[in-house]
Amino acid sequence: MNKSGENMKTIQTQDLSKILKPYSNEWVALSEKANKVISSGQDLSQVIKEAHKKGEKHPVVTRVPKDYGNYVLGL
Repeated sequence: MNKSGENMKTIQTQDLSKILKPYSNEWVALSEKANKVISSGQDLSQVIKEAHKKGEKHPVVTRVPKDYGNYVLGL
């Protein structure tokens, strides 16, 4: 809690540029901790289905931009 008694949520950030570079312009499903790619592709629903089939109950799903420098995901 902060000084006024409100709960404050800490946001964690990770630089994902190295692991996402091969997935330019695709949907990716990352592990719940967002440290590895579970599935990828052009069809969002297929990416999610594949992640679930691989046992990832709560994947972090994002679209990788076609051209990007750094990619930071806040969790």
